[in-house]
Amino acid sequence: MLTRNALGSQSTKAQILRAARLVLQRDGVGNLTIRSVASEADVNLALIHYHFHSRDGLLLAVLEDLNDDLLTRQRGMYDRPDMTLAEKWRQAVDFYHQDLDSGYVRTLLELAAHGYTNPQMAERVRAVMGAWQDLLYDVIAGAVRRLQITSVEPAELTSMLVSFWYGMEQRHLLGVSEEHGHMWQTLRTIGCLIEHMEQRQG
Repeated sequence: MLTRNALGSQSTKAQILRAARLVLQRDGVGNLTIRSVASEADVNLALIHYHFHSRDGLLLAVLEDLNDDLLTRQRGMYDRPDMTLAEKWRQAVDFYHQDLDSGYVRTLLELAAHGYTNPQMAERVRAVMGAWQDLLYDVIAGAVRRLQITSVEPAELTSMLVSFWYGMEQRHLLGVSEEHGHMWQTLRTIGCLIEHMEQRQG
């Protein structure tokens, strides 16, 4: 059983995480500092250092907190029996718009870059990315069976999609124009291809 102090500590940590998510969405990851989050959460700086140790630790906690919510959202959508795969793809694209706006995508890729020189950070970010890959593998494996695709393995299709998606995220964050990159058009075309395969399968 948790003691009153432990319960209070958990409540404070959740309060800080909520404040950090608000600052992230409102001000962007570049303006998320321990001081700005402390002000938003109405706690002192020492409490944030106690719970998260550093700005990177706080950002990583925010990332993992957001990731849990987004995976729950995504699983709920993919589990819907009343939607075709093409409709789910287009909903996933709409979710991607939201995740760009919320700061989630930028936070993920900034922390991934930290992981190039920080093995502990790399391990945590790989876990976040791996959860998405596992989810997509399950969806793709089911689609491959239903659509009777035999020329490529589910793991290979999953790798293609994951690699494309993270590359697309990086290009969006770098400001590559749609005229030059054709990212949104590519997403629409993939949706049309999925729809065509489903219609052909009947």
